[in-house]
Amino acid sequence: MKIVHISDFHLRHHLEGENVKCGPDLITEAARHIAAHSPDLVAITGDLVDYPLDALDDPDTVALGEKDLHLVRECFDSLSCPVAYVHGNHDHPTSFRRVFSDQPFDFDVQGFRVIIFFDEEGDHHVPQRVGAERARFQSVLSDDDPRPQIHLQHYMIFPEHSGGYPYNYDNAAELKAALLADSRRKLVLSGHYHEGEDLMAEGHVCFATARAFREPPHPFRVYEITDADITQAEYTL
Repeated sequence: MKIVHISDFHLRHHLEGENVKCGPDLITEAARHIAAHSPDLVAITGDLVDYPLDALDDPDTVALGEKDLHLVRECFDSLSCPVAYVHGNHDHPTSFRRVFSDQPFDFDVQGFRVIIFFDEEGDHHVPQRVGAERARFQSVLSDDDPRPQIHLQHYMIFPEHSGGYPYNYDNAAELKAALLADSRRKLVLSGHYHEGEDLMAEGHVCFATARAFREPPHPFRVYEITDADITQAEYTL
């Protein structure tokens, strides 16, 4: 099983204030490089665009943001493998749901169960897993499905980054404990923290956070999963 992990484009093309670090041409180039690795799954863990959060209800800005979301999707539509998209704190959740309305959030790839979680920030920008997403998290950890699991979300569960901006869920330790309490093998992939965190194992659970593609040298990761191991390689444009 081979997974490509890329995150945090923060695209602004139609939206005002074009992101000169990461435009659609660069994302298209990334998709071309990714295709050369012949992945079984591409995971894109949030902040696809850089939506101005003070204009969440402005219809003209919403329309421009949706055009940028469509641009991101078009960059990866030619890939022959499934592409899993997660929205981040700089995406417009309603627009995201419209653009990716056909995307499943619980599906099989090569005998692995891929589960996408759509969480949001709470007070003081602290990420939360609550309500339906928390119930779904508990359900997938308590059912009798024997497949190993791949969890995708924007925010970080582990490791903890204390101080400064809150990158971790408010109950990250509790979420991590729940992942470890279930005996199935898991890979937990996040974005949000632009410096990234390399693949690390805690028992039968592996965690990794992609570095932001927006920032030069524009990295993406390839994870290869075998019966015995998970390995990480990073590539840049």
